[in-house]
Amino acid sequence: PVLALEKDPETKSLFALLSIFQQGKLEDFQSFQENNPDALDKYSISSTSAKRHMRLLSLCSLATEHEEIPYDAIAKTLQVNEDDVESWVIDAVSSGLLSAKMDQLEKVVLVERCVVRKFGIEQWKILQKRVDLWKKNVRNVLEGLKQSQAGVGI
Repeated sequence: PVLALEKDPETKSLFALLSIFQQGKLEDFQSFQENNPDALDKYSISSTSAKRHMRLLSLCSLATEHEEIPYDAIAKTLQVNEDDVESWVIDAVSSGLLSAKMDQLEKVVLVERCVVRKFGIEQWKILQKRVDLWKKNVRNVLEGLKQSQAGVGI
């Protein structure tokens, strides 16, 4: 049903907006607004609320790409002052979108986990690499334990 929106000239802009919310960033949303100035009003969407949500989603996208994010990179992506970065991180954590710690001295955010906005083939490949690495590490630990037990004579 959502794909049908793309084919109907009346709802094509709504489909584009939904696609941006699914996988775009703040800059994509702003381009959409410039190219479709009446679209948000047409669908009774608050511009302020939509922009806030796009900032949070953009932060999630950034967090899926990096485990350690400098404050200045977050500020640039969200188009906010660096002084406001901590508030946005707290907002994302409070919303359950992100689990992270902030290192205020180093001015970096250490990402523990985050919501993945789109899970496609590329994400499956990344997951496969992580699982393979985990399996390799577990094998190495088990092999180390066997060797240490053999050396002790247990």
